[in-house]
Amino acid sequence: MKIKKNLIAATAAVLAAGMALAGCGSSSNGGDVQKTADGKVKITMWHGFSEADGKTLESIVDDFNKSQDKYEIDAQLQPWSTIGETMVTKVTTGDGPDFVTTGADNGQGWSIDGTFQCVTDFYDDKDNGTDEYLDNVVKQVTFNIDGSEEKCAVPMGYAPTSVWYNTDMWKAAGLTDADIPTTWDQMLEVAKKLTKSDGSQYGLAMADSGWAAFMKGNGTGLYTTDGKVSINSKENKAFLEKMRAFYKGGYALSGLDDTAARESFESGQSAMVIVGPWEDQAATDKGINHDTFAVPDGDGTYKYSDGKTGSNTGSTGLYWWVTSQVGDSEKLPGIYEFFKFYNNHDNQVKWSLGSAYPPNNSTVTEDELSERPLIAKIAQYTDNSYIGIAGLKGGFGDIAASLDTLTQNTVRTDDDIQGLLDQAETSIQGYLDEYADN
Repeated sequence: MKIKKNLIAATAAVLAAGMALAGCGSSSNGGDVQKTADGKVKITMWHGFSEADGKTLESIVDDFNKSQDKYEIDAQLQPWSTIGETMVTKVTTGDGPDFVTTGADNGQGWSIDGTFQCVTDFYDDKDNGTDEYLDNVVKQVTFNIDGSEEKCAVPMGYAPTSVWYNTDMWKAAGLTDADIPTTWDQMLEVAKKLTKSDGSQYGLAMADSGWAAFMKGNGTGLYTTDGKVSINSKENKAFLEKMRAFYKGGYALSGLDDTAARESFESGQSAMVIVGPWEDQAATDKGINHDTFAVPDGDGTYKYSDGKTGSNTGSTGLYWWVTSQVGDSEKLPGIYEFFKFYNNHDNQVKWSLGSAYPPNNSTVTEDELSERPLIAKIAQYTDNSYIGIAGLKGGFGDIAASLDTLTQNTVRTDDDIQGLLDQAETSIQGYLDEYADN
């Protein structure tokens, strides 16, 4: 989800002004706390899940509300665009959610500017079960806030991407399990074998946007972990040239976004697609016999914060964030009780089976997910998956747009790739400089 360029800077100013008015009831105690007719503290949650995942979440919320007599979670469905574009303003006026689910990309900037309050104290209490959380998932929301390392959110729905393939097409092309690729180049070669020369079948349906993970796994990424621009490199140029040749060779359709890529796979037009775990149910509903394998590593030199290189596995990293309007009010322990409840063993089994997201709790076993074996399979990829654009104060949407311009022009035009990289470097450097100063 994208945010407007000046949103964080403007929000910081509003927050600063608001702090000067602390005597008006917006102090750290969280302001007025509403209670239900039966005396429960009312807590407002925003989320954007509108399908099977939403029904599963609502069921967990209902179970929580019935499990105790102190707190009542009011789960409100909001468009993801509303969460991304209006939530900040509403929080500054006290009219926003008490906690919300959104991505780690936006969340870091909003933790730094004070829209969200970090939850390190929740993790410090081991009775909350945080020792059972997956380490790599927590690392994605561990930020440096004012010189201190803080854990700023709680896992909600963390989903690695994987390669989904049509098993009928795979077999018809003479491929076996021995052909499952372990490198990016091998995957492109497999896609060529799955392509029919008459144009009736393509090897891979791949959106020509959202390539942050691929630029890291196969090249030098967009910027380094310490925020220095790194997109304009010989490694990235070689990768883009390789991908242009792949598309020009007719092994993948150009001009696809994520939705169109999925439709190409689900219609039987393409043999593979790179997407999150929700493809399992979608392909099943469309009658596509399918399986999945990990997005294979590339030969990139980008180094992640944990020292790994080569990973092309991106992730949809949704988390629970506590907004600053809560402060240390009566709502905070109620929110923490919900976090504990949501991520316990039994509810993570329920969430995973109902939503297709892998579990956040490390104690969930493969056997417990036997109803959805491919989701259990994807859970194995979590430790090697990363959020594509992260580690910055803000500007995520703008930087993503700059990358999309680069990759779309690589695939759809014959424009000089070096010139495109020069433009992308200038654009991304500008955003890095802008937000570094805010």
